Amino acid sequence: MIGERFKALGSDGADVRLGLMGGTFDPIHVGHLRVAEEMRLALELDAVLFIPAGNPVFKKDQKVTDARIRLEMCRRAVQDNPHFDVSPIEVERDGDTFTVDTLRELRDHFPPNVRFFFIVGSDSAITVGKWREAAEIAKLASLAVAAGRPGSADEDELREAIMAAAPFDLHIVRVSPLKVASRELRAELAAGGQCRYLIPECVRSYIFEHGLYDTDRIHVPPVCVETECDASDVLSKAFFKARKAELEQRVGAKRYAHSLGVSEACVDLAKTYGVDVKKARLAGLLHDWDKGMDDDQARARVVELDMVDEVDPWVVEYMPRVLHGYTAARALGREFPQIPGDVLQAIDRHTTAAEDMSELDMVLYIADAIEPGRQFGRIDELRAAVGTVSLEELYYQTYEYWTFLLFERRKTLHPDTMRIWNANVLRRQGNKKK
Repeated sequence: MIGERFKALGSDGADVRLGLMGGTFDPIHVGHLRVAEEMRLALELDAVLFIPAGNPVFKKDQKVTDARIRLEMCRRAVQDNPHFDVSPIEVERDGDTFTVDTLRELRDHFPPNVRFFFIVGSDSAITVGKWREAAEIAKLASLAVAAGRPGSADEDELREAIMAAAPFDLHIVRVSPLKVASRELRAELAAGGQCRYLIPECVRSYIFEHGLYDTDRIHVPPVCVETECDASDVLSKAFFKARKAELEQRVGAKRYAHSLGVSEACVDLAKTYGVDVKKARLAGLLHDWDKGMDDDQARARVVELDMVDEVDPWVVEYMPRVLHGYTAARALGREFPQIPGDVLQAIDRHTTAAEDMSELDMVLYIADAIEPGRQFGRIDELRAAVGTVSLEELYYQTYEYWTFLLFERRKTLHPDTMRIWNANVLRRQGNKKK
């Protein structure tokens, strides 16, 4: 009833800090998971237990997905995080769901050295005065409020409302402002939307597989069967064809045409400069695998792929869409671990480049600029230079072209741009001296 991972928590007598995150989770999404992770880190929690509501009292006038289905979605969402687990305690309870009853049951189960932190959003916390036995809840658990969501209550107003209801041990934590709401996701799914990057992929597949939220299409994840594609040979024509078909469904027509053009340009450059043609062709096809997201979707993709601690928070905040190469490399590497590492690296680096670009990295970076669909600026000059200058020199010219174009258009620059520019200049000068 408690959850398999943490049912023996605290049995060794050591002090434990356990987060308890209740909610309808209809469906669970990346916003829920990110809040739980940020609260875990901020409050130094040893674990977080997700508790899907059985019969939520405050939603009696709303249609709520069957509790068992919501429980399964939560289980799928947390299965890869050893710090998370799900409890069916409220789903298995008859009658209405009240927080105080859940906390009492958990208190009876866990030893006193396990300290509870009840995690809620600010929009729920502001109504704490309406909770059943709020004073008893304050005795059973500390209250951890995730603040900072768009439209959330002012912190002083929030603190005043909570403390007026009961003498809580209150912790208000500012969390990342991801604009994700279950209500809006349900509406988008009902209208035939995909909600990619906003819901964990394992949950999204489950939703489409079972036709939840009135979805009229059944989602079948792409499968690379032996008759269609030998999974061990990702450089084969069959694998390329299968990913090409999948890409056409992932991105718009213009982006799809661009990807095919980049792939063709990669092949031409690889042949000219003696780089592996098959790797170049595949990198070109897949480089924009995660392209086309808006800012919030790009941030959500970073969360979904557990990359928050790996990327510059300034970039996530102010130019998240530039991360599409980085997230594509991570996602493709997970889904197709047999893709060569140098192909994934080229995809990762195709937007911002790097100080130590490999030949394949340079081929993709250049191809992204000179593919046939590009018809602006000095592109024709770069095309004309193919084969007349070295690959490295052509890469320098391409990097210079993009950087000057960003300056001319007064675009935001990635924090690494000047560092890479300086490295290129110094290396280029060194080559000329030889």
